[in-house]
Amino acid sequence: MKKFSIITTVVTFIALILGNLVVATNSGDACGATWPVCNGRVFPDFTNYHILIEYSHRLMVPLLAVLTLINAVGAITKHRNRKAVVVLALLSLGMLVFQSAVGGLNVLLGTPPGFTTLDVTFSQVLLLILVLLSYSLHETKIELNQVSWSTVSMSYRAFVLGFIVYVAQVILGAFFKHSRASNVLLDIPAAEYLIQSESISNMIYSLHWVATVVIFVAALWYVIYATKFKYHKLLAWAYLITILLNAVVGFVIVITGNVILASSIHMIVSTVTMVIGGMILGGYWFKLQKKAINAS
Repeated sequence: MKKFSIITTVVTFIALILGNLVVATNSGDACGATWPVCNGRVFPDFTNYHILIEYSHRLMVPLLAVLTLINAVGAITKHRNRKAVVVLALLSLGMLVFQSAVGGLNVLLGTPPGFTTLDVTFSQVLLLILVLLSYSLHETKIELNQVSWSTVSMSYRAFVLGFIVYVAQVILGAFFKHSRASNVLLDIPAAEYLIQSESISNMIYSLHWVATVVIFVAALWYVIYATKFKYHKLLAWAYLITILLNAVVGFVIVITGNVILASSIHMIVSTVTMVIGGMILGGYWFKLQKKAINAS
């Protein structure tokens, strides 16, 4: 079941990357207001890359739904006595329903400004839940002595704080882009705006960079302890590197005027960061445990 759960998570990751490309390339309206078919056709004009990207993403949704359903039912059936598995499996189903409904509404409403933020949020949370579900299916545990457990717990508390801020930053960044606040700040014309105030746009942008500093400090703290005590060292460094890449690509977007390539890379790196963060949390919650102290 663990292998199937990993496959489901990988498919979800691919679907999110395609969804990110849909947003980054402004391909959301390529298939019109007909859903799930494209412009009323099962086989649309694939010579248009906007249609190719949007329709590829739409075709991934049924596959993802089937895999998530099988994954959740299988996990609950085989591990019904493990509360964490059951809760995460049910959450994955609930989040899939919410994400699919929001995605469908987004298309039917013609992708109104700001609405895509909900789609991005539910998609990222679904991916995080599936990563955690995969880890919750682990049977083997790594035992740590009292001193190591205390140190690891302290560093994880710092990581969790930074990761919560990171998730909030992803949502804020999505809102900054999809509300067209980024267009206001960069003087880029848009057909529709949710936020037209330059002061509000600047405030959102400033909060985004303040969050980046908090996230970086927490990630650096975690790397230092992970390297010193040799646990999750590769994941810790990968997390820190992707955080830095997020900041660099975000800066490039501002300098270049939010070009398609830079925006696509930014969204992909953000999704990878979410996966790595979920793996770190899953490893701590479901693979590590404090060694029992013998009464004798």
